[in-house]
Amino acid sequence: MWQYAMWGLVGAAANRAILFIEATQRVKAWPWTRPKGPGGGIYAVATLLHLAIATATTAALATTAIVASDFVAFGIGAAAPVVVKKIAGYAESLVSPEGR
Repeated sequence: MWQYAMWGLVGAAANRAILFIEATQRVKAWPWTRPKGPGGGIYAVATLLHLAIATATTAALATTAIVASDFVAFGIGAAAPVVVKKIAGYAESLVSPEGR
């Protein structure tokens, strides 16, 4: 199971690398520098959280029959931050008075 979690981490790192490339092209500089970016510390924490969410999600799914190969674990890791964000937004709309 831990091997699948590591493949999820690699998938998340690939996703984060693509986000980094897109951000550098958009701002024409390092994406964490101010005034266009949040600063190095915040950028580093966001990256670590991104990787942790993907690794934890992949590890949790590795206990089921859904993850049957390294490639599937890689894909789950790459997609996990986006999927978790969508699910969290949906859950918040269900419990938040403003969402109703």
